[in-house]
Amino acid sequence: MVFNQAAEQAFGYSASEVIRQRVEMLLPQSDRLEHVQHVRDFALGNGAANRLMGHRREVRGRRKNGDVFPAEATVSRQMIDGRKILTVVLRDITERKELEELREAAARELHHRMRNLLSVVNSIVAISAASAVSVEEFKESLTGRLKALAATQSALRFGEPQSTSLNELFLAELMQYQTPDGANVVIEGPPVPVGPKAAQLLALAVHELATNSAKYGALSHAYGRVAVTFALEGEGDKGLLVIQWRESGGPPVKPPARQGFGTRLIKKVVARSLRADVAMDFRPEGLICRMTVPRAALEAGQQEPGAEALRAAL
Repeated sequence: MVFNQAAEQAFGYSASEVIRQRVEMLLPQSDRLEHVQHVRDFALGNGAANRLMGHRREVRGRRKNGDVFPAEATVSRQMIDGRKILTVVLRDITERKELEELREAAARELHHRMRNLLSVVNSIVAISAASAVSVEEFKESLTGRLKALAATQSALRFGEPQSTSLNELFLAELMQYQTPDGANVVIEGPPVPVGPKAAQLLALAVHELATNSAKYGALSHAYGRVAVTFALEGEGDKGLLVIQWRESGGPPVKPPARQGFGTRLIKKVVARSLRADVAMDFRPEGLICRMTVPRAALEAGQQEPGAEALRAAL
């Protein structure tokens, strides 16, 4: 037997530990009997084993420390000085298999996100049409919401377990309203990772708050100011994320005669989908919206909001 340096690195054995031992020591226990039979059939030129083992095929190897790893093996048969010699060329394909798994996972995630994104777009179209009183209003509200959704998708980092941070999310939604010195829109808070579901819901909520402010509130006034602050309270799964939207410097505020889509979305969809407590205080000096979200609801593994969740805002 020849056990070269590459084999030593792959299996963790020195050549002296392997030479004169049975090759089955390099295989998981559960694969050994089948391997012995295949090698015997191949040596004799029998049946399917003769065809399969003469070609490159995937097998499993076992390292000295007990770890099992994927490998690619080719067995060849030669006659040397009247003796039948079997040669095995084996390659560790752990990295290749990991890359394949990553590609498959990325493809599944892309399919999942696209399916849910189309569902959300369909819902936004439906609810924008239902809440609009004119074609022009429908066009304006739909365009704004789709832009907000697009900004969220840009902020989401595809393929990462924690998709985006709250700072990035709010900045993506509010930067269009900032003055050159950025003094009218302030975003303050610690790094907080947010997954796709929470990101889309919070982005839509902030978009509706910003749109309303640009029409009637602080962002409609030259000296108006919006401060978005957030903080984590408590620890672990019982922790809370407290988000506060505070307007000042705008025209006097009066409570609306009826709840618009934006208010219903924040109070119903965000509250229901993220299990959040939502309070909106229409003070004369400016709107204050406070959202308290369980930290567990921000986890990246949760799915994006679907059509039913958004239709609840109607």
